Amino acid sequence: MAALEFSLVLMALFMFLFAIIGLGLIFWLQQQLAAAASEGARAAVQAQLDEAPDAAARTCGAALAVFGADTSVDCRVTRAPCAWAGSGGQAADCATVALSYSVRQWPLLATAQGFLSMLPGGGNWIPERMGARAVVQVSQGTP
Repeated sequence: MAALEFSLVLMALFMFLFAIIGLGLIFWLQQQLAAAASEGARAAVQAQLDEAPDAAARTCGAALAVFGADTSVDCRVTRAPCAWAGSGGQAADCATVALSYSVRQWPLLATAQGFLSMLPGGGNWIPERMGARAVVQVSQGTP
């Protein structure tokens, strides 16, 4: 009888522990994506100042460097007029760095999802894709 109670308590403890680890990994990944998007936005400004012809590649390269080589993070850089006016009310140009990651490509989170699915409520707590974006003003327009 004691072994049965111990096994039930131990199983509940493991599910709780994996839920904490899984959700902690989700929060960590979201912070990493936000930091990478921010780093990409900084690189977009620097590429504009350097008048680099490969600004989008440099921007994504800087953003993906946060994760290291051989990552499966998708990066897109778009340029468009800003939603706000630049200096002196002139139109300004903005760059948007958008990062996206499929959570299924991380085996540890797939394992955590398996354990979370045993919990009441289905355990659909881990999203399929995570993303972050940063918008930065790269020019003031022409005077």
